[in-house]
Amino acid sequence: MQQAPSGARSADSSGYVLYFQLASNGARRACSLTIQAESANEAARIFRENWSAIESMARDGVSTGVVGSAPVSLAMS
Repeated sequence: MQQAPSGARSADSSGYVLYFQLASNGARRACSLTIQAESANEAARIFRENWSAIESMARDGVSTGVVGSAPVSLAMS
């Protein structure tokens, strides 16, 4: 289930943090994604354009990776 990001928050030099949820087997997982971008709008655009890869990485439990040319860091709780 795709969720719109709740808004990008600047993490200063570490990038923009976007928060979303994944539903699986009736349970929800809170996730955050850090994207290196020049602005919050750019981070949101990267998130939308690469949702299928981001979702796959999150579902596979991959903690770090690269989506397109942007380095990303995923965290789940």
